[in-house]
Amino acid sequence: MTDVQVPWGDTELPIPLPANWSLRQVARPAFPAAPSDWEDRLAMALTKPVAGASLRERIEDISGGRVVILVEDLTRHSPLDKILGVILREIRHAGAPRENLQIVIASGMHPPADETAIREKLGPHAEGISRRTNPWHDENAYVHLGKIDDVEIQIDRGVAEADLRILVSSVSPHLQAGFGGGYKMLFPGCGLQRSIRLLHRVGIRRQGQGQLVGTSAEINPMRRIIDAAGALVDEYHGGTFSVQYVLDGENLPTHVAAGEPIPTHRMVTKQCALACGVMPEAPADVVIANAHPRDHDLWQAFKCIPNTCWAVRPNGVLICLARCELGINEMKQMWWPFTPAGTRRLVRWLGPHNISSLMDRIVKQLAGDSQWFIRLASQMLERNWIYMVSPQLKSDGVSFPGIYMFGSVEEAIAKAQKVLGDGPQRVVVYPEGGISYPCPPTTSARGADAP
Repeated sequence: MTDVQVPWGDTELPIPLPANWSLRQVARPAFPAAPSDWEDRLAMALTKPVAGASLRERIEDISGGRVVILVEDLTRHSPLDKILGVILREIRHAGAPRENLQIVIASGMHPPADETAIREKLGPHAEGISRRTNPWHDENAYVHLGKIDDVEIQIDRGVAEADLRILVSSVSPHLQAGFGGGYKMLFPGCGLQRSIRLLHRVGIRRQGQGQLVGTSAEINPMRRIIDAAGALVDEYHGGTFSVQYVLDGENLPTHVAAGEPIPTHRMVTKQCALACGVMPEAPADVVIANAHPRDHDLWQAFKCIPNTCWAVRPNGVLICLARCELGINEMKQMWWPFTPAGTRRLVRWLGPHNISSLMDRIVKQLAGDSQWFIRLASQMLERNWIYMVSPQLKSDGVSFPGIYMFGSVEEAIAKAQKVLGDGPQRVVVYPEGGISYPCPPTTSARGADAP
């Protein structure tokens, strides 16, 4: 029996593989360790940007204007307190009055964070600076900037009317947008609920969903709208400066860049792809995907499934390991009358598109991001068995349509053995499936933007 260890909170979770299961690949991301002087390198990036003027020049150009700093919420694990310390020092040296600054947590539709947790995340350098979270449910707080395809671009008014917006975010793989970061901090990060839902329908296909995670901006349909929305905001008022970075395994910046949002994002995305994209050796019979480090609640943990599902063969098994210390974290459970086995039979009988449409009718006002995931999940269920291992969710009685829920990895493996039989099985393990993925083949990637 072979044991594999994967990160699990502050410890590791052993995965005992059966004798007939052959471990073919441990698909780890390949992050170079962050340099010890990463804060100095960040300071240098602010003065020598990838493109455009330096941060000091941008602030001097607006001469006493209003500056909004957009930061990630608590679902990301960057050392934001230290990063803000470097940025705020440069802002102070440029002469911007502290009362002209505001920090906006670009949380999109994520649940609001506790004020104590926010204060700790932002750190002591941000004390005394006005701060708030994206008010995604209050339509009066937004300005309508137009339409891109069928997506209305409605942006937080205070952000859109700022003289300078500073985007501060990590860049990591994203299941729909290819990669996070960049103008995504503006939209959907500072978007209205309705607009965010429309955006998350982009890339949904009736049949044969292609891989979107890890695809480049040139071919990714969601990223195209995100970047166009950012350009609309800049045309409306002010300008935007971007600070982007890739985090290593210790959540420290291993690569940093700053400047105009799009060229900065493209540069950092290349570094992210090198670190997080793993070349698959062969289609696996079993993929074991640990949701770490995006494993703090159910919605974030789900994302490792579409990240890694492209590495498992048809009718194979995908086992998702989801610690979920925050449980479902305000996510609403869906009522569904069928067992996981019954759901899979129903999906294979009716087809993914029809079953997704049925769920849309059963679960009223389903969010656009949920619609996209359900359609993708339906296509995955048609193709594969999906198991989730989460002692926390199991004890909470949480369920999700079509997905088996287990309290231990041993239970999930025993179930997979019954499905796959006693023959030899090829296994691929993604210890950090929340931020890694199989490199997309060119044909799959180029098919991703089809309607």
